[in-house]
Amino acid sequence: MDLCEGFVRMGHEVTVLTTAHPDGLKKTEDSGYPIHFIYPSKPKRLSRTWFKQTRRIAREVHKNKPIDVIHSNEFAGFGLVSWARKNRIPISLLCHGSLRSETMSFLASADIRPRYWHWLALTPLFLLKRYLFWEIPMRRTVSSIILVTPTIENDFRAFCKGKVRVIENGITLPERIEPRDNQGTLRLLCTGRADRQKGFQMAIKSLPNLTDLNLHLDIVGTGDYLPELKKLVDRLGLNETVTFRGRVDDNELYRLYTAADIYLIPTLRYEGLPLALLEAMAHGIPTISSRIGGNSDVITHNHDGIFVRPGDLDDLVKSIRNLATDNSKRKAIGLAARETCERRFDKERMVRETEQILRKITDSN
Repeated sequence: MDLCEGFVRMGHEVTVLTTAHPDGLKKTEDSGYPIHFIYPSKPKRLSRTWFKQTRRIAREVHKNKPIDVIHSNEFAGFGLVSWARKNRIPISLLCHGSLRSETMSFLASADIRPRYWHWLALTPLFLLKRYLFWEIPMRRTVSSIILVTPTIENDFRAFCKGKVRVIENGITLPERIEPRDNQGTLRLLCTGRADRQKGFQMAIKSLPNLTDLNLHLDIVGTGDYLPELKKLVDRLGLNETVTFRGRVDDNELYRLYTAADIYLIPTLRYEGLPLALLEAMAHGIPTISSRIGGNSDVITHNHDGIFVRPGDLDDLVKSIRNLATDNSKRKAIGLAARETCERRFDKERMVRETEQILRKITDSN
């Protein structure tokens, strides 16, 4: 929502269409602009109902006050393409990944047990269908394409010449936190949606190999894979070493960041530019991250973070041990991480550059 809040501060009127609210809300303006929650829908799950409802609400909004431009997160705005073209409304497409990156992400984290073999066949077919019937038509129609990381730039430029621009994510920088000098229990932290691709199971599996160190792992977030993670903790006898925090508010999350000594992002997913990584770095936490996707565009190995090979448990264990036993290295990497965020990932820069693109395609339409 940083982008929306930034546009409002600039004097623009913003309307947001998004997926169902966990508490059943249909509409709110608590943030200073209207947010419409569409039912039935799920995060990252687009359906015919979603496309139909977005068209209905967009028509209502446009009738009351003409829409100047549509900014679509990934392909959520696919259902508006024909209607927008008819009404001469330009669309900007924000992309975090591509067909190649999504396919690599699936293959990296696929469960190869026999009971999941049907997914091994069906998922690549679904991704190809989405590419042919959603991505290609929308790429050709939109006025601009904004990518959050240079990693996927080559996947787009060949088919979208003149439309592509890279604008890296920006975040609100917290107050500087003094470097940690923890002589007691070292706290490891993972945050985000609990699914297999996030790799939280790798963080848990590393702990039996580090029993000589005084470590505790906090996992923040909810998701379909959470029950499996809890079963894994039970099976490994780590109930006293791992705490599942669930969904937390901003104050509690800030407390966990300030208490953390090492942040882990052992993702198997080929992501664009994870905000969770930027937030941890902005808090000055030394980070151990999989060298995959947009992560490789953010971290300089052994300077402002540590890279590990995706899915390599031995590499993860070795990196945790090296940081956990070297207080000065933790401090140095944490300070460098904060400096990287201050230099490259300021929220106001992201808002300003995005607004310039939206204004340009609106003026030229």
